[in-house]
Amino acid sequence: MEKEGPSPWSGRFEGGTHPAVLRFTRSIHVDRRLAACDLRGSRAHVRMLAAQGILAPEERDTLLDGLSRIEEEISTGVFPFRDELEDIHMNVEHRLRELVGDVGEKLHSGRSRNDQVAVDVRLFCRDVAAEWRSRLRGVLTAVVGRAEGLTESLFPAWTHMQAAQPVSWAHYLLAFAEMLGRDRARLEDFQRRHSVSPLGAGAVSGSSLDLAPDLTAADLGFDESFANSYDVAGDRDMVIELSQIATQIMLHLSRLAEDFIYLSSTPVGWVELPDELCTGSSMMPQKKNPDLLELTRGKAASVIGHSQALTVLVKGLPTSYHRDLQQDKEHLFAVVDIVTDSLEILGLLFEGFRVREERAAEALRGGFLMATELAEHLVGRGVPFRRAHRLVGELVRFCGEKGIGLEDLTIEELRGRIPECDENVRAVLRPEAALTRRHKGSTGLGPVRDQIARWRLRLAR
Repeated sequence: MEKEGPSPWSGRFEGGTHPAVLRFTRSIHVDRRLAACDLRGSRAHVRMLAAQGILAPEERDTLLDGLSRIEEEISTGVFPFRDELEDIHMNVEHRLRELVGDVGEKLHSGRSRNDQVAVDVRLFCRDVAAEWRSRLRGVLTAVVGRAEGLTESLFPAWTHMQAAQPVSWAHYLLAFAEMLGRDRARLEDFQRRHSVSPLGAGAVSGSSLDLAPDLTAADLGFDESFANSYDVAGDRDMVIELSQIATQIMLHLSRLAEDFIYLSSTPVGWVELPDELCTGSSMMPQKKNPDLLELTRGKAASVIGHSQALTVLVKGLPTSYHRDLQQDKEHLFAVVDIVTDSLEILGLLFEGFRVREERAAEALRGGFLMATELAEHLVGRGVPFRRAHRLVGELVRFCGEKGIGLEDLTIEELRGRIPECDENVRAVLRPEAALTRRHKGSTGLGPVRDQIARWRLRLAR
C-alpha cells in the first residue's frame, strides 16, 4: 500500500519531517509572492506536455482548469496556504490535486522544483525590469518637462561643495536624466540577456521524457530556451544582476536626494519642496523636514546591503542547485520594493519642487563665479591660459581683500591690473554669460535645448 504525505519525497523516508525542520526550511511566507509566475510556468508546462503527447487533451484541460481555479482563490484571498508544504510550488500542486484528483499528480512530469523556481524567479525579474523601465520613463518625462521651463534660470553649481560656475537649472536636471537613462539602458540589456527559459532543465540534467523546452520558452515570452541544463538549474545571475542595477539606481537617487536636501535647507533655500513630500516636527511648529528624501538616502544603504548579501550567498556555492539559493528571494523582494517605491517618490519630487529664483540670484553674486569665464575671455585675446589663470587669481585675491566682487570693478580697474581686458569684459562678468556657451553638452541655452530635444526624441521612441 502506498504511503501518503504532504511532501513530494515521502516515499523515500520512514517517518515524517521534524516540526523544527519544517519551520526552518519553509519559504511559503516569502515565495507566495511568486504565485502568479508559478501558475504561468505551470500552464506553459502543461500545454507543452500535451503537445508532446505526455498528457491527453482532456488531462490538459482538467489541469488548466484547476490552475485557473487556484488563481481565482489566490486573487480573492481564499487559497489555503499551508506552511508544512514548504513553498508556493508544493502549495499549488497539493491544492491542484485536491481540486482535480489524481490527474493533478501528472503536473510535475519532467519537471523539478529546481527549474520550476528558476523560471518563476526569471519571470518575476523580467516583470520587475519592465516595471522599473516604465517608472524610469515617467521620471525622465518629469525631468525633461521641468527642464524645458528652466533653461534660462541660473544657480551656482559647485565642486567640492564650493561655488564653481553658473549653471542653468535645466542643465542640472538633465544631468540626472543622463544618469537615469543609463539605468534604463541597463534594464533593457538585462531583459535581453536573461530572456532564456529554464523550464525543462529538470533537477540538473534534463529529463528522459520527450520534452520541448522551446515550446515553453515561446509560450512564456522568452527569446529562447536554455542551452545547458546543468548551468541554468543553479543560475542566479539574473537575481544578482538585477540587484546590482538596483544598487546603481539607488546610488543615483540617493545623490539626487542629498542634493535636494541641501538645496532646500534653511541656509541655502534655492528650492522649495512640495508640502506633500515633507513632514513636520512633533515639537517644533515651524519645521518642514525632507524625510522622504532622507529615507531614500537611507534605503539606498539597504539595497546595497541586500545586493552584497546575494553576491556572498552565491560566492561559495559549488555549481548547480543548492538549497542556499532559497534565500535569494528575501533579498530580491526587499530590493524590488525599495526601488519601486523610491522611483515613485522621486518622480513626485521632480514634478513638484519650486525654484526660489530670488535666493539663487543672490547666491550668484558671491563666490567669484565668473572667474573662469574671465580667464577664458583672456585666452580668446591671445593670453596663454596659465598666465590668464594667474592674473585672474591675483584679481580675485585683490577683490577678496577689498570685500568686493569682480563685477564691482570698473573697466579702468580691470585694465589697470590686466591690460588685455577689452570693452566687452563687463558682459563676461555677468552670470547670464554662461547661457552663451555653444559647444555640445554645455550649460549654454542652445546646447541645453538640444539636450531637451534629444530626450524628447528618446522618450517618444
